[in-house]
Amino acid sequence: MDTTADIMPIPSTPDENPNRQRNKILRHGVAACKAYRKKLIRNWDLSVAYRKGQPYNTLADEDRVAVNLDWSFTKMKQASLFSQVPAIRVSHPPQSISKEMAPWLHNYEQRINDSLAQAGIDSAMEESLPDCINAAGIGVVIVAYEDLTAPKEVPAIDLATLPPQLQAQIMRSGTLPDGSQMPMETVPDVIDKRYTVSRISPSDFLWPLYFTGSDFNKSPWIGRSGRITWTEAKRRWNLDDADKSKYIGDSRTVDDRINQETEKDMEINSDEYVSFDELFIKAEKYDADVKQFDTIHQLVFVNGKEDPVLDEPWHGQELDKESNQLIGSLKYPIQVLTLSYITDEAIPPSDSAIARPQVNELNKSRTQMMLQRQHNFPVRTFDVNRVDPAIQYNLMRGIFSGMIPVQGNGQNIISEISKANFPTENFTFDSIIKADAATNWQVGQDPLGNDIETRGEANVVQTNFQTRIGMERAKVGKFLCNIAEVLGGLLALHEDPSSFGEGFNPSVSRTLSYSILADSTVLLDSNQRLKKITDFVNMYAKSGWVNLEPVLKEAATLCGLDPSLVIQAPQPKPPEAPNISLRLTGTEDLLSPMSVAMLINSGQAPTPDAIQQAKKLIELAVTPPPQPVPQLGPDGSVLPPNPGEEQPANPNIPQPPPPAIGDANPQMSAMSKVNQRILDREHD
Repeated sequence: MDTTADIMPIPSTPDENPNRQRNKILRHGVAACKAYRKKLIRNWDLSVAYRKGQPYNTLADEDRVAVNLDWSFTKMKQASLFSQVPAIRVSHPPQSISKEMAPWLHNYEQRINDSLAQAGIDSAMEESLPDCINAAGIGVVIVAYEDLTAPKEVPAIDLATLPPQLQAQIMRSGTLPDGSQMPMETVPDVIDKRYTVSRISPSDFLWPLYFTGSDFNKSPWIGRSGRITWTEAKRRWNLDDADKSKYIGDSRTVDDRINQETEKDMEINSDEYVSFDELFIKAEKYDADVKQFDTIHQLVFVNGKEDPVLDEPWHGQELDKESNQLIGSLKYPIQVLTLSYITDEAIPPSDSAIARPQVNELNKSRTQMMLQRQHNFPVRTFDVNRVDPAIQYNLMRGIFSGMIPVQGNGQNIISEISKANFPTENFTFDSIIKADAATNWQVGQDPLGNDIETRGEANVVQTNFQTRIGMERAKVGKFLCNIAEVLGGLLALHEDPSSFGEGFNPSVSRTLSYSILADSTVLLDSNQRLKKITDFVNMYAKSGWVNLEPVLKEAATLCGLDPSLVIQAPQPKPPEAPNISLRLTGTEDLLSPMSVAMLINSGQAPTPDAIQQAKKLIELAVTPPPQPVPQLGPDGSVLPPNPGEEQPANPNIPQPPPPAIGDANPQMSAMSKVNQRILDREHD
């Protein structure tokens, strides 16, 4: 890469204006960047063609197969890095201001998230990520504040410096105390305004060729090429209608465009467009009088005019007179995303460019497979001595496919020549090529194609995958936070401070930091999200530090329930009784005052009525059953009882003792063992 054109000093004339000399150097750098950018655009356009499934520039006589890995890999990589816009979190160093002293912080954070959505951050990220992954290795966006104004006359005197009574008198009469007419001045009055976050095509990106870092916020300057309508250009830069013919027209050529097949569509209204180069520079590198490192100066060069149409400090920052510090955005409005870094190269290759050799090899392999199937038709022979000439004519032209009449035995009259078998190792090479491409892209759980046999090996592979994809995901998150920081600085300058809350001052924009939650750029389905919530509740809900209401509301929403109906305020629970275990081992424990007191305190002691019922039950249990009274005959002998007649019990006759074990029913015995297992029979 030849960068001498960008760093070589530009000859200057004596007593030349320093700003004019600076502009010459910058225009020289822009020209050098455009010349080098044309070389990169060739590869960028080829990567886009591969993604669209059109890798071949020309048609060939033979068919060719294109396996479109770039399309699926780009979608997989993009979904792994960014699939939803996360909420931006704004914080500040503890030593600067506390949360109690910053009641405006929540409103400021909410305003940034709302403004990002309205500015188009969703589409900007969706468009710039494929640029970085597939096309160019970089994704570029610009954050801007735009307004529409109308002239308005206001007093040339600052009435706020006068006493209230004098202000009211001047406003009523329109004259000064000395009787003179109040001086007026015309200022632009903002009628409408908006914040935008827009993608910049890599083919329009401008950077100094001698810059070799990965953080473009440290670059001496950064810029873009663009095209706007004549009406918009006239309003922005006060261009004269008489010079319209000098300004309009698209200065780009075919080599300056990605996706060059849209050239005809872009040329339809090119005569009504103005081409420009917009640069943002670190002023301290070109102006010795600048005392702030982060001061940014804005230049706009229009095609057809040598001097810039805009040469002024960038309106995204201001110098605070009280603290003599810059407020607003301290970073470039143009932000650049890179996922890789090549030593001393600011523009890295994309994943598509790195894996292109594997895709070409796969296309060639599939083409060979297709050609083998196409040319490997079955070839047959027949015996000309035994087949009728008329039949031979039809066989040679492939007419016959049914019954073929022959003379004599038809065995071995028609035979087939063996076909060339397809090599099975081609399928192995096909798998190897895909694994190599997946390794470069880092997509899938096991891009190396290893044989995973255990759960431990699967966990190792998953960890390695998450480590690398997590690094690239962090770069995307930082890119998003930089965009939010620039937009936050613009809000601090162009919005009414009172709209953020009490105590807000634009000077605090220097102390704020922007972040997102870990992996919040990845969209999870409802089941994955619900599992994470369940694990969180099970692990930390009982710690006492967790507010469960928003957690439960989100869980109810993920389950398809209305949180306003199923979630209610927790009811106070009665104090839990102490868990006391008492073991009673005998009558002595029941007669112990301490044991009885514990039973009474726990509500387990019996009531007096229960004790009386227990006494009666025990008395019934220990009283022997009544015995029948024997009947005596006339001679005093005992008469036998009549069958079926209930005899009265005689409590005075003692009962016989119970029989010994086994004597009550001597005829009963245990059943013989049923052998159900072979081992039992063997032991028996």
